[in-house]
Amino acid sequence: MKILSAFFLVLLIVVLSVPVFAQATATQVLTLEVKAVNRIAVSGNPMPLVISDMPAGVPSATVSDYSTQYDVTTNMESMKIVASINSEMPDGTQLMLDLGSEKGSSAGIVDVSNATTPISVVSGIQRGSDAGQSIGYVFKAFAAAGMMASDSRTVTLTITE
Repeated sequence: MKILSAFFLVLLIVVLSVPVFAQATATQVLTLEVKAVNRIAVSGNPMPLVISDMPAGVPSATVSDYSTQYDVTTNMESMKIVASINSEMPDGTQLMLDLGSEKGSSAGIVDVSNATTPISVVSGIQRGSDAGQSIGYVFKAFAAAGMMASDSRTVTLTITE
């Protein structure tokens, strides 16, 4: 019995003195960040807005186009869309803009005729995306303004705080 006990004691010492299989590990530190994301895109240009007739006795005529759309994406709260025009409209004419919105509050039909500095057209846009929203343009001309040769304006839409 003593021999058997001594044998197991020696065996235990040998087993414990043998190194256990070594493990190898590696670590990495990962830096994560989400920056402000504010994107707006339009589907294209509207059709030409041409006034070719004005009924007798009526002081003005209008033509409109709602054929284009915009998409907006933001990961920020309470954003807005502002609009500006590259140069003022001629006297006796008006250009109005109407943006739809499901994620914010549209200002409705807004006169951008003289908006060479940005004016708010949609406010309170919350985080997420708002796709396929309508863009409407209304062009109005007064008879007293006379004839206007074909001209163009660039309307800029910007998402901002």
